[in-house]
Amino acid sequence: MLPLASFMLVLAVVLAVGAYVVTRIDALDHRTLLVVVAVGLAVGGVAAQSAPPAPVEVATTVASDPVPNATTPAASDDRRTVAERHGETGAVAAANASATVVGVAGGGRITYRTAAGERRTIRLAGIDALGAGGGDPERFDGVVTGSYGRTCLAEVGRRALIDARTAVVGESVTVRSVTGSAGAPTAVLAADGRSLNRRFVERGYARATDDRYADAERAARSAGRGVWSCATVEPTPPLRESAEPALRIAAVHPNPPGDDAAALDDEYVVVENAGEESVDLSDWYLTDGGDRTYFFFDGRTLRPGEQLVVHVGDGRNRDGHVYWGASAPVLDNDRETLKLVDGDTDRVVRLSY
Repeated sequence: MLPLASFMLVLAVVLAVGAYVVTRIDALDHRTLLVVVAVGLAVGGVAAQSAPPAPVEVATTVASDPVPNATTPAASDDRRTVAERHGETGAVAAANASATVVGVAGGGRITYRTAAGERRTIRLAGIDALGAGGGDPERFDGVVTGSYGRTCLAEVGRRALIDARTAVVGESVTVRSVTGSAGAPTAVLAADGRSLNRRFVERGYARATDDRYADAERAARSAGRGVWSCATVEPTPPLRESAEPALRIAAVHPNPPGDDAAALDDEYVVVENAGEESVDLSDWYLTDGGDRTYFFFDGRTLRPGEQLVVHVGDGRNRDGHVYWGASAPVLDNDRETLKLVDGDTDRVVRLSY
């Protein structure tokens, strides 16, 4: 079917030709002819201008792969790891997918089975977890270094692995995100709505490398759980050379987090009266392997079961706390022999690490 504009143009031409024929036959004057032709052409022109343009067909294609360099909406923050938020490479996969834990290894490595039956092994993101055989004490700021720290971390690592396997294997988990290279993918896992990553830090099996878990690490440090129990030397059984009086060095905290020189008050020795009678400390003194000595010269008495914390730094003595007054660290972080000496009888209580 002809469009309206084309039809009107044809009509105008027909009118013009008809008018010419009529003129020749009926001898109409030429002015009449011109009027008829002009009217026909005007009508056709107006129709051509007012007619809507014909629709143009546009070919469309559906791409099966994303267009290179195309901008796509970013995933929400709760589905992204710290690495993604800082622009590191690694695609997000299996966001909010359900899975079942089938294995736990040291270092925060967890193997799970997806709903489709695929087995995947990942590391928990945002944490640095202790290995099954322990780890380097230097990784955990504040832990006693040297052989004591390594031995302590090895024991904690074994306990952590047993506990994690008991608590997690067979559990249904939500895989909130998986990122990283094919060799070392990391993930955020949740069981019953609680992050497994956070649970590892809360129990002291890992340190936080993500600010999201910093509060959990502070709580674990404060409670001396897991790894952070290795920040304090505690003799078992109590080490002493004499049965009476029953004083002992109950604990040593030699390596405060951060710069030791800036945290002298957090470097300390705990003296305890483990006997059944009060002990006058006037003649007792505490010395380290370098012959630096602290004297209990203020006539203080330690009652049965009472503890006294000897801080290395400077401060005002008060109940349960006294200050060595040192201007630099006293206790070595890796090895030390402390002596608690009765200056009246030369009886000695030792603790080495």
